[in-house]
Amino acid sequence: MRSARSVLHFDLGVVRVGSCPLQYFDELSGEKARSYFRKFVKAWNKGKLSKSLYAGADPASVAANQTSYRWSFASKQTRNDAAALDAARHEIAAATHGRDAAASASGSGKLQGPTLPSSSDLALARELEAENRDEERKYKRKRDKMEAKDRIEDMVGPKEVGREGMLEKKRAKRDNDRAFREKGEDGLEADETTLMGGGDSFRAAIAKRDANKDRYKQKNAEKAYEMRERASHFKEKEKATMDMFQQLAKQRFG
Repeated sequence: MRSARSVLHFDLGVVRVGSCPLQYFDELSGEKARSYFRKFVKAWNKGKLSKSLYAGADPASVAANQTSYRWSFASKQTRNDAAALDAARHEIAAATHGRDAAASASGSGKLQGPTLPSSSDLALARELEAENRDEERKYKRKRDKMEAKDRIEDMVGPKEVGREGMLEKKRAKRDNDRAFREKGEDGLEADETTLMGGGDSFRAAIAKRDANKDRYKQKNAEKAYEMRERASHFKEKEKATMDMFQQLAKQRFG
């Protein structure tokens, strides 16, 4: 799969798909627009987009990018032509909407409209939130399985695998058979140290138990830290998504 950078170019409502010409979001279907915008959000969160998008858009440049049509003389105009065009734009605005509208257009350059996100933006936000919840559930199930496996290994020790495991089972069986054959009629003989729990083997077992407890506590501490880091990452990602929606709403609706 190609990266989001090579698939999607997003700039004030404009998308570029592969090597195709620029297209505006209002020229796409709702499903395609949401699909491209979802890729844009993922690229945004990973910091792969142009730095100018994170810095914010210039309101003066937004007004000039509201249409997909481009005049042939736009790339050849001089400073005087630009001034004359700006004066003509103000005269047309004053004649059409009145002097107040012309003054407002020359002062702020912002479009009038609702400040709330559209229904498609809300639907996209819900889809992104559902994806985040699914990822968190998958991570929790995987973490629970690993914790259960670690608890079992702490109690019984790591499982021997392959040839070493088979040899260990054979050695244990031979030792048990030998002990049974050597046992006399009065039962298995054992010295006082073995019966009372002394000796090096008993101390080694106690030391192994204590080491397992310490290792289990250390793993729990590491997992707790990892869970806190994961939760912090999800919160930062959600905050970045909401900030992005607010920025897009300002650029789109004013």
